[in-house]
Amino acid sequence: MMRTRDTHRVTCKCALFSPDCSQVLVVDYGKEGYGLPGGHIDAGESPDEAMARELFEELGLKDQKLQHADFMMHQNGKVILGYVGTLDPTVELTPQVEEMQQAIWVDVDDVKNGKVSVPSYSDLVCKNRPN
Repeated sequence: MMRTRDTHRVTCKCALFSPDCSQVLVVDYGKEGYGLPGGHIDAGESPDEAMARELFEELGLKDQKLQHADFMMHQNGKVILGYVGTLDPTVELTPQVEEMQQAIWVDVDDVKNGKVSVPSYSDLVCKNRPN
C-alpha cells in the first residue's frame, strides 16, 4: 500500500541555534506569524533527507549537522519531527521569498517568555538545545 503525505501528514522542522544557544533562527511567514524552517517529507524521502532538502530550498544551507530532537503534534493535526543544530549567525542565508518574508535571529529567552510567538514549536526551541 502506497502512503502519501496526504494520508499521513508528517513534516520536519529545525531549530537552528547560534553557537552559544542564546538565539534561534525563525522564519517570518507574514500574516501566518513565525515558524521554523522545514517542510513535508516527499514520497521516497527519509526524514533526514527531507530536512536537508528543506534547509537548502528555504535558506540555501548545505550539509548542516543536525540532531534528532523530538516529535510533536502541530495544532492542525500533522506530526512534526523536530531537529536541532547550530549555525553561525553571520552565515549568509538565501531565504525562499515565495514561502517566507525573511529569516531572522531572535533571542531564545524571547521565545520562552512569549515575546516572540512560534506556535507549535516553542517546546522544540526551549527544551531541545543542541549538545
